[in-house]
Amino acid sequence: MLLFGKYEHQMDEKKRIRIPAKLKDALGANPVIMKGTSPCLVVYSSERASEVIKAKFEKIIDGTVTDEDEMDLLRDLTSNTQNAEEDKQGRVKIEKDLVDYARLKKDIVTIGVYDKVEIWSAEEWNKRQKAKSEKNK
Repeated sequence: MLLFGKYEHQMDEKKRIRIPAKLKDALGANPVIMKGTSPCLVVYSSERASEVIKAKFEKIIDGTVTDEDEMDLLRDLTSNTQNAEEDKQGRVKIEKDLVDYARLKKDIVTIGVYDKVEIWSAEEWNKRQKAKSEKNK
């Protein structure tokens, strides 16, 4: 699965978005939304999300390590993950905690990044692009 492309669109007042069809189709059934490492959200296929979580927290999951800090990270990640369930109009409601984390406003940018989709506020995305451009001068 190779996800790519950049899509500019909007989130409505009820915090609903549409994942672009080309990206949504590649994600398959039951994708999940979670916090990204930057101020963005990440959407994985359910299978890939499980792989990512297991790879990062394998020793916690199988019980060989009981580090509370690592357990707290796992709890934080999974408690801030939601299913990307669509309504009848093909929109996905983003939970408030995730909206706040990613600083999402009306204008958003959705990008395909190899095996995942990232959802950015247009403002944060543009800041990042400008900083990258300044750095490369």
